[in-house]
Amino acid sequence: MKRLRLDAIAFVVILGGLGLANLLNFNKPTVSTLENRMLKAKPVLTWESLFSGDYFRDFEDYYSDTFVNRDNIVKICRDIKDSLSLGEPGVTLVVAREQNAPINDAPAATPAPASQTPPPSAPGPAPETGEIRETPGPAETGYTPEPTPTPAPTPEPAREFADDETVAYYLIVDGKAVQLFKFNREGMDYYAEVLNKYHEVLGDKVKLYSVIPPTNSEFVKLRKYADITDSQNDAMDYLRSRLDPGIVTVNVYDALNRHKDEYIYFKTDHHWTALGAYYGYCAFMEATGREPVPLDRYETAKIEGYLGSSYTKTLNKELEKNPDTIYLYLPFTNHEYVMYYGNKPKTADIIDMSYAEGSGDKYLVFMSSGGATWSVIKTDVKNGKKILVMKDSFGNAWVPFLLPHYEEIYVVDARFYSKSSTGLTIPQFIEKYGIQEMVFLFYMEDVNWTKFMNGVENHLY
Repeated sequence: MKRLRLDAIAFVVILGGLGLANLLNFNKPTVSTLENRMLKAKPVLTWESLFSGDYFRDFEDYYSDTFVNRDNIVKICRDIKDSLSLGEPGVTLVVAREQNAPINDAPAATPAPASQTPPPSAPGPAPETGEIRETPGPAETGYTPEPTPTPAPTPEPAREFADDETVAYYLIVDGKAVQLFKFNREGMDYYAEVLNKYHEVLGDKVKLYSVIPPTNSEFVKLRKYADITDSQNDAMDYLRSRLDPGIVTVNVYDALNRHKDEYIYFKTDHHWTALGAYYGYCAFMEATGREPVPLDRYETAKIEGYLGSSYTKTLNKELEKNPDTIYLYLPFTNHEYVMYYGNKPKTADIIDMSYAEGSGDKYLVFMSSGGATWSVIKTDVKNGKKILVMKDSFGNAWVPFLLPHYEEIYVVDARFYSKSSTGLTIPQFIEKYGIQEMVFLFYMEDVNWTKFMNGVENHLY
């Protein structure tokens, strides 16, 4: 009995001590570098939030996110999870809470200095799974109908994209994170329905393309666990049968499968590498009847020691010991790249090496994070060709390869485009700028996710 009382007293003292330490900790963090996401802000007490219960739920999240010594506690939890293996050396199943608008994809209300990450409005793909969707997600949400356009649009405040979380499953195989895929018929049908609506509204005057990068689970040898992930190739065949014949389906799967033994996906991130994006670009060129630029035409650069979205979501030690290298193919076409945050333009770099330093997400080097309301790239290729790419973050590594082929390239991230800022639906945007081609480039987890595609549909009307 005495021992029991001592244990109870020790428990109360430890719990009370931690609670007091947390209460007296006034220097609360706002960003988790370990998890690469924004932490929950302290909620504002209002009568509405009090009586709805939202205040207490939000305060619980805030308390958990800003608890004293939180990162070390998270690492301990990581170690416990890593001990749960599938009984085979080098193989671990990890269940992660995915936010389908990761911090690397969050928009900024105003342009950020070149040396800083644009201020995030929230953690996104999914995803991406990422992707996650990265996604990743995919890991991404805030896909509510846009406000009615106003006659004089003004820059909008940063929006939240990560209120809705989904569960994502990763298989860690020999130091690589494999994002598993579950076929969602409802999501696939809705993707086809949305693209078919775009085709109906735009008609034959705008050529539409569907470009879908698979997740890396389609190309990694999963040993005896291959049956725990659905076939994305079969899912793409299903989509082809549902899309209007006037929409060109680009066969990204076959293009990547021919190079599956190459470094086409990151080990610690749900995105494809720039090499994988190049092969996806080659597939697009083939679908348009044009020749891709040979890879040896590009000068290259690289960034070492990258721990990406899959690591920050799983915090797996095997991934931590196996960081990625980001290989970059530097554009040779003269161009000007302008990102619009609301109505405010900011000249940016297609390959922005300012993101290569520090502990932040180095994938942001592609298109200076690509999270603006909309962007335009004007090149010295005077052929009159204009294309619009509606994308998720997979498009960031893909778009730069288009520069030698188009005079103007317009880029819209489906999560961040705003009719209230531009005063234009996407069909009106296309008409205003005289665009002849449009590409939908979303990785498989976003295609599979109805809430993401709801945001795409909302830009139509």
